Amino acid sequence: MTALVAVSVFLGWMMFVIIQSPLESPKEIIIKDGDGAYVIAETLKKYGVIDNKFFFIVYVFISGNEKKLQAGRYLFKPGDTIPSIVYSISKGFAESDDIVVTIPEGFNVWEIDERLFESGLIKRGEFSQKYQAQEGQFFPDTYRFERSGETVDTIAEKMKNHLNLKFKEFSLVFSSLVLRDTLIKASILEKEARREEDMRLVAGVIENRLRRGMALEIDATVSYGACLRRFTQSNFKKNCDVTQMPVGAEIRIDSEYNSYMRKGLPVGPIANPGITAIQAVLNPQKSNYLYYLSSRDGSQMIFSKTASEHIANRRKYLGI
Repeated sequence: MTALVAVSVFLGWMMFVIIQSPLESPKEIIIKDGDGAYVIAETLKKYGVIDNKFFFIVYVFISGNEKKLQAGRYLFKPGDTIPSIVYSISKGFAESDDIVVTIPEGFNVWEIDERLFESGLIKRGEFSQKYQAQEGQFFPDTYRFERSGETVDTIAEKMKNHLNLKFKEFSLVFSSLVLRDTLIKASILEKEARREEDMRLVAGVIENRLRRGMALEIDATVSYGACLRRFTQSNFKKNCDVTQMPVGAEIRIDSEYNSYMRKGLPVGPIANPGITAIQAVLNPQKSNYLYYLSSRDGSQMIFSKTASEHIANRRKYLGI
């Protein structure tokens, strides 16, 4: 008798194992808080994950999982069996509802806005319109944002808090004025150099020119100023692409970001710098260089000590 019972249990168990989901393609199912075995069985049957509610309910109870079923967004696939479905729900192997967004080093507020919009987190222009004045304070990194419940303010706060955490991590303490200047210089480095050693050399060039009272003459600051003007003219509604700005023409238009017409640093950051650029500002490479340029493919930076040297390098490497 005992043997017959064991065989019956084994055969019953095998029945559950071989009953596969009738799904022809993966299906996402939402299980709500408080849903019990009967409600879950009804949901799974309704959306074609299982054929038979009775088998599902029976297995839940004989496997002792009736009180372990968890809410969440689950992805079920063709071929899933009742034991595997119950196991997933009882262990809470739900799909994450988080949206992962990567903000690269050197992104400005308009680029961040576009990235957040493309990820479905905000309306286009919502971030840039509200936070352009805080350019430079949003630390570039990979973030996880909740699919629902996030606002433009909570998103901005997370990125700003992350900058403060990075400062603490690297034991960086600034006065407000030093912080402002550091972020401005670091934002320029993000646009002017790629490698850490080049960033440190460019940081040194910036210090040399500032010390001598020379204009910085940096195209990236001019482009940003042009974009900001257009953004303002659109009543802060239309994002601007700095790469599309005609620098040659914009150099002749005065603005607080025109580093050809005005000496000193621009009035604010032109992008959001990462920790490498910030550290390069704090540890500039000392040299006698006053000029630099990038090769056409961006693979090499060439530094010069004099204007004549720089002109010669422009002919050699850029053909101008």
